Amino acid sequence: MISYLKGKLSAVQNNEIILDVNGVGYGVFITKKVKEHLPEMNGEMSLITFLDVKENSLTLYGFFDVREKEIFKLLVSVNGISSKTAHNILSYAGFEDIVGLITNRNALSGIKIPGIGDRKIEMISVALKDKVFKLSEGFEVDRSSFESTDAFAKEQSRLDALNALMNLGYNRTEGERIIREVLKTNPETSLSTEELIKKALGFGS
Repeated sequence: MISYLKGKLSAVQNNEIILDVNGVGYGVFITKKVKEHLPEMNGEMSLITFLDVKENSLTLYGFFDVREKEIFKLLVSVNGISSKTAHNILSYAGFEDIVGLITNRNALSGIKIPGIGDRKIEMISVALKDKVFKLSEGFEVDRSSFESTDAFAKEQSRLDALNALMNLGYNRTEGERIIREVLKTNPETSLSTEELIKKALGFGS
């Protein structure tokens, strides 16, 4: 498995580059962020990679950092999302944008991704909403760049409040129902975890 490449940039065409590694040219499909940080032609660069193995093809995808690779792997875990589709998403949207897509389906309203319509966005969001917060487990992932976004903060507060209710004896289904009711009655307010728990306990009593 090819997990990492370091070499000289020898060609760029759209979202694909050729990386010369000791005289061997590797064709690598790259993300939006990698493209934004490419060196000058023949400049040294390194890439975290994922080798997609199919019956009749081998395709290399290159990522700016570990978290991009992990979000790619999450995307391809969704039924109906191929490696090509996941790469297409990463070609138009950065890591923070995709976290926004998963936690708040309206987050990509200003970004047009060919072949990704509202139904597909909803499918991705439903499948990955809980999983996206586990990205840092086992990896040194810098969450500070997206923890400040409204979508992340609201979702993290919701999950923390749900865990608190479950620790107090509520089952998951009941806890989620109560939190939904609290959020429905406070649509314009960004509640902290503590405020959400207090209001949820009020609903539950």
